[in-house]
Amino acid sequence: MAILRILPALVLAGVLAAGCASPPEPAPAPDPMSGLALANADAAARGQRITSGVCASCHATGLTGDSPMAAATPFRVIVQRYPLDQLEEAFGEGLVTGHPAMPEFVFRASEIDDLMAYLQTLKDSA
Repeated sequence: MAILRILPALVLAGVLAAGCASPPEPAPAPDPMSGLALANADAAARGQRITSGVCASCHATGLTGDSPMAAATPFRVIVQRYPLDQLEEAFGEGLVTGHPAMPEFVFRASEIDDLMAYLQTLKDSA
């Protein structure tokens, strides 16, 4: 008989305890931009490597510094003077102008995408 009296109290205590417990927090929704941001960062890093290997002997390719060749405009200035879509088109057609000693460059589409991602970082940092 004592168990029958205690049982309702135990059930009530269990219900109250369950009602007081916090529900588990839902997992945070994935950020759809995080993958895009990571991809852009990777592309920009590849673009920076291209400019370091191909362009830096004449142009200042970073946020600071002078161009090794005085007639070669620093990239941080170029991205402020020209819309990136015009630069992208120029890369696609093959760069044949610039400073007098500039050789012709032809880039693959993926390299142009990487260059544009890097130039966007320069534009955003200015």
